[in-house]
Amino acid sequence: MPVYQRLPKIHFDFGAISALPGELAELGIDRPLIVSDKGLAACGVLAKATGALPAAADYALCDEIPENPTVAGVERAMEVYREKGCDGVVAVGGGSVLDTGKAVRVLVRHGGNLEALAAAPERIGAGLPPYVAIPTTAGTGAEITAGGGIHATAEDPAFGLRSPHIKADVAICDPELTLTLPPALTAGTGMDALGHCIEGYLAPTVNPPLAAVALDGIRRVVGNIETAVADGANREARWEMLMAALEGGMAIHLGLGPVHALAGVFGIGRFHHGTLVTLAAPPVLRYLKGTAGAKIAQIHDAMGLNAGTDVATAIERINERIGLPPDLRAMGWRNDDLDTLAGHAAASHFNATAPKVPTREEYRSIIAEMLG
Repeated sequence: MPVYQRLPKIHFDFGAISALPGELAELGIDRPLIVSDKGLAACGVLAKATGALPAAADYALCDEIPENPTVAGVERAMEVYREKGCDGVVAVGGGSVLDTGKAVRVLVRHGGNLEALAAAPERIGAGLPPYVAIPTTAGTGAEITAGGGIHATAEDPAFGLRSPHIKADVAICDPELTLTLPPALTAGTGMDALGHCIEGYLAPTVNPPLAAVALDGIRRVVGNIETAVADGANREARWEMLMAALEGGMAIHLGLGPVHALAGVFGIGRFHHGTLVTLAAPPVLRYLKGTAGAKIAQIHDAMGLNAGTDVATAIERINERIGLPPDLRAMGWRNDDLDTLAGHAAASHFNATAPKVPTREEYRSIIAEMLG
């Protein structure tokens, strides 16, 4: 039986950031912890968000979140939360920052070991500190999802933190905050959104409204990502890509699958999650063609492809046009231990909602293709 998940309250449009003060007041947040990263502070995006607050606003800041979120980053943010007497969390950033915000509120409420809580999600209860998520990339959809990935260390694969209670209370999606996103990150995060929509649509979950949302997100990414990468100041393309990312976050509620299992395996150090997603998608789609051929045909139509182009090849061609690497080795990956890597992929929780779960040997073949 399908479950129709509640979404956070969402503000979406240019200028949406102006809703922040009112939402903080409504949530009863007097001293928020603002979680972000050094890059957003340096490029002025963080200032645009904090600039929406009243001049006398009292807030604490932790802008030390790494490119891939770690337990140490979460614990550092929690230290600031407690030291400054905060009563809510505002996360301003990409998926790493938004997932860190979720994890901070879990630790504030429950304490203990984050990995242990991830292994027993039923222990995560209600009553978490209020949380406002403000995305600055158009890709992860983390502003509305009930899960997040945290790494024990920067060199470890992420573990999944999952609970309906960790979803943001409010999401403020302002395309203005994405205008300075560099081309490479525009490309990688945008294709991450496409991956969410595709895998959500392929999942066996029966939820026609969200399936329609996933197909709409696919159309928006394919129709706008190349413009957004080539001309980051194009406001229409930025609006469309942020909407596609939001729809991708909705599609995640349908489930994910082998693409994200693989992205999790390789998502260590500075290997960008969205780029890993779009590298994994073509070989996984080829693997699933015999199982999910009808749905893949519908994805083909949503992408506007001609009869002579299959979905997997089309994704590879988009990646090439927007400057993403063709394989893992081109990204700098050097570990060729296929057996161990395949074992990690086969053990991923993302397999639970796959239309077909690859065996360890099948994962080995898919990884070999990803390696190039």
